[in-house]
Amino acid sequence: MAALGVDLGDNFKRANRKNPTGFFEDADLLALSKAVRLHLGVRADSVRLIQADELHHPSLRPLQERAKAIIAKRFGNSPVWGFKYGRTLRILPFWEPVLADLAIEPSFVIALRNPLSVARSRARLDPRRGLQEASDLEWLVSIVPYLRRTQGYRLAVVDYDELMDRPVEELQRLTLQLDLPADQAGPDQVRAYAERFLDAGLRHTRFTLEDLDDSVALNSVTRDGYRLLLELATGASTSKSTDFWCRWQQIESRLLDLAPLLTLIDRRESERRQAMFNPLGPLQALSLLKPFLKR
Repeated sequence: MAALGVDLGDNFKRANRKNPTGFFEDADLLALSKAVRLHLGVRADSVRLIQADELHHPSLRPLQERAKAIIAKRFGNSPVWGFKYGRTLRILPFWEPVLADLAIEPSFVIALRNPLSVARSRARLDPRRGLQEASDLEWLVSIVPYLRRTQGYRLAVVDYDELMDRPVEELQRLTLQLDLPADQAGPDQVRAYAERFLDAGLRHTRFTLEDLDDSVALNSVTRDGYRLLLELATGASTSKSTDFWCRWQQIESRLLDLAPLLTLIDRRESERRQAMFNPLGPLQALSLLKPFLKR
């Protein structure tokens, strides 16, 4: 987006081994987004569905006011600006009144990647979250519940492998779909992004659609949702298509069927963590040690 002239600010989260080329996430808006999640009692790996009324709760208003202040200060003079956070859609009802109060009409860009590659990439940093079954659920709850709220706005979906293979063409497509001012991104910026910024050596995996069908661990809802969004990324469908949203409704319904299970998974994970970090009381510990003390 920066290569297309979109102002992302300059207060970024620093690069690290997770992303050596940088994150391009505004540190203050990133921290605020995480504060929203923590306010709701949702961990980074939580998979329970967040209800819209939770994100409209009056207790979140101070964070919404803080968001408006950050945006006004950081981007008040920018004709086109943006920010990146991988779970923006997950908490989208929080952001809607913020943008409305600032008279900002949003556009949305979804970064898409084959779910098999997503799990492999995640596993390199966190083996538990990198399990295919766990990674798929995180993807579903981050994308599916509130994607429909982007209807009526500009929406672009960019597939990672398509971008790596045809960066110039993909950036040109983004410019058109997002209706960005043609004079904002010069050819030098685009060329620098395509030839110098992108690093093919950082793409460690590449899977095909056939690989999705062959995977026994892949969640079928994730597989079908990814394929449907891939249609938007490749031009096989558009976000203005009634047929697309009818088929997307089936993905939403299948996810809702999983809601009780997702809540249970979160509860069990919370109990596991509590048991790990809360040491046993002295009487419990003594009781457990008695058989060994008698030896």
